[in-house]
Amino acid sequence: MSRQRAALRLSLKALTGAAVLGALLALPAPTSAAAKEAAKAAAAKPAAAKARPAKSSGPATPACYNRSEYAAEQMMRLHTEMMIVGLTCRTVTPDKKPFDLYQDFSVKNRAMLSNSEASLIAFYKRSGGGNATRQFDMFRTELANEISRRAATIGIPQYCANFVDRSVAAKDLTPDDLRTLTTDEKGAGLMHLASRPLCDVKTVSAPDTNYAVAQAPVAAPAKVVTAKAKAKPAKAAAAAKPKQKVAAAPAKQSVAVR
Repeated sequence: MSRQRAALRLSLKALTGAAVLGALLALPAPTSAAAKEAAKAAAAKPAAAKARPAKSSGPATPACYNRSEYAAEQMMRLHTEMMIVGLTCRTVTPDKKPFDLYQDFSVKNRAMLSNSEASLIAFYKRSGGGNATRQFDMFRTELANEISRRAATIGIPQYCANFVDRSVAAKDLTPDDLRTLTTDEKGAGLMHLASRPLCDVKTVSAPDTNYAVAQAPVAAPAKVVTAKAKAKPAKAAAAAKPKQKVAAAPAKQSVAVR
């Protein structure tokens, strides 16, 4: 028994020593002056990085079109609109075959459409802000979504009743007609929509014109008759004449008769 107790005491001492050693190893090592300075420098770097202004990822997309870019967007708008009309209205007006009109227009004017795409891709290349072809595809997708939203707002039957005939007319346009349509607002007789203005055209805003607006006549306010108004003002009482004092008659004197 004594040998077993001695062995047990030795094992307890060993375990206690290991526990103390593990606790000491778990304690953080004392920080030296050099380590403190390194920690301060590391903490100061993020603050300095935050203070610096972020560098621009690249030049912004140009704010205006030249003439060829402006005409190219008009061509893309016409072509995209014919595509949406063809997809939206082929079951509404199947007799006019609106999607076939879009396909025929695409084949007939393939060269002009290709030049318009190249002109807009060159426009996005001028910005240097990324993949120009991808930016053009994004523009075309957003344009299609914009036209689809407009069709939903107008109402599909009404939209098809008006825009299928436009596709019919567009299919028969000659290249010269398309140039007039896309570049000459005055000659085309319509106002173009565009995501950017022309660079060589300056617009000056003028104050809105004030137009006279007819208004309903304002009824005259009703006369309010009050009791005071009805009552006639009392005539001023005549000035009382001053009473004249009458001298009292002398008292009769009695005369004694002798």
